[in-house]
Amino acid sequence: MKNLLFLIIILFLGASFSFSSLAQEESKDEKKETQTVEQKSNDETTIDSTKAFNTVCPVSTEDVDPEITYTYKDKTYAFCCNNCLKKFKKDPEKYISKLSEDGKSIVKKKSE
Repeated sequence: MKNLLFLIIILFLGASFSFSSLAQEESKDEKKETQTVEQKSNDETTIDSTKAFNTVCPVSTEDVDPEITYTYKDKTYAFCCNNCLKKFKKDPEKYISKLSEDGKSIVKKKSE
């Protein structure tokens, strides 16, 4: 009788541990999914693993913050701050034309 009771307790503890582990894994998956949705819905500003094209801010010409990005015409651009991002959104082509081909510097336009 003691052996049977001991066996039932062991089985119960084993099942409890298994369900606990499964619940933790599901919780981790839900967190990842939530983060992805939040990134997409954050006014098109993404904190994404997609590497930004540029290393210099096209608006202020300062170094970029890799966490402040915006995708325009399938290309991701980084900015030094949210104010520059707002300016860029108003007239993207104006600022894109200032970037060098590699996105590492600003190109000065020749006066006509």
